[in-house]
Amino acid sequence: MVPGLYHDQNGRSLYAALDVDGPAVVNWIDPVNQHDGGLPELPKTWRLQREVHEKRLTVDAPEGRLGVSLYYADPKRRATVILIHGNDNETRDVGYLIPMFALNGVNVVSYDQRGTGESIGSWRENGPEQRASDVNAIYDALQREPLVDGKRIGLWAFSNGGWTAPIVSLQRSIAFMMLVGAPASSVADNIYYEIRQEGPHRRYDSATTDQAVMTVRTLLNVVAGTGSWENAARQYDVVRNQPWLAALNLSPTMKIPPPQERIDAFRRADIYDPAQTLTRVTVPTLALYGALDRAVDTAHDAPALQSAFKQAGMTDFTLRTYPQAGHSLFVSQTGFPDQKSLPHRRVPGYTQAMIGWLQAREFTTDSATLALPHQAH
Repeated sequence: MVPGLYHDQNGRSLYAALDVDGPAVVNWIDPVNQHDGGLPELPKTWRLQREVHEKRLTVDAPEGRLGVSLYYADPKRRATVILIHGNDNETRDVGYLIPMFALNGVNVVSYDQRGTGESIGSWRENGPEQRASDVNAIYDALQREPLVDGKRIGLWAFSNGGWTAPIVSLQRSIAFMMLVGAPASSVADNIYYEIRQEGPHRRYDSATTDQAVMTVRTLLNVVAGTGSWENAARQYDVVRNQPWLAALNLSPTMKIPPPQERIDAFRRADIYDPAQTLTRVTVPTLALYGALDRAVDTAHDAPALQSAFKQAGMTDFTLRTYPQAGHSLFVSQTGFPDQKSLPHRRVPGYTQAMIGWLQAREFTTDSATLALPHQAH
């Protein structure tokens, strides 16, 4: 389907586009009330009001080829936002975010996560630093695109991408960042937080949850160089038949120690602490959090992010925490993904918060208009 603004049978105008994170769905949002959802196909009663165009690219990155698309609404040279994935197998088709930004004056660049679409490799075996090198390569390629204002390229990052975006902002001339559910703790501490949130939700008792945390901590300690494989092997043998191993992407038959390539993958993906990076980031940043986030410890990470940016000397930082929201800012009483509000919706003003923030900084104005001298009134 064509990304764009659609008019449905109920008279609503909806941002809609394909979202491919597993089975493809038509992902949409009503920008008035923030109701959103996914449909298996585009309803025949929907009519396209405003279209978003796509230019498909191939980018050579240090980790190998990336499939990339530039989305735009008109032929003007504009600010551009690179959408950085979370920790999932999503392609460049990321749903309504594409028309939402493009039809409000900011070009969008999205890419196939490694191991999906036209990108080679494995998203599971890379961490924030490798993913930053991917975004850097995309940034460099965009400098050759006539529709892109190379001095006004920004980042939008969700979840795990919140570790990646700040790295990129120190390695390239990034104009702005928008972070949704961004972690400020180490990857390891974030994993322990997730396990402690999910354990009771899956009806595991506290002893089982503690056992799961201990097992993962023992593995990550030795990968980080602060533990021993002997201790890890003893702990793993105790839990090999536990049902929660699969939820943590661990196998009951995994050898301890695992093959070196698996150890290296663990190290890239799970051994990273953003502390030293965050205290050097100064680009204008919007950070949005749900207070009921079960994947990121908002109570700790939101103020930690604010403190780090203040230490860095950032002068343009906007932080918003929504009380009745989960990880991707969906409305919920509990914050668990399987307990979203009905009808499904994002927090009030979700789309307006991002677009309004960009408008206030003139990122939605095309480069030619922005360059014109202001006239006195």
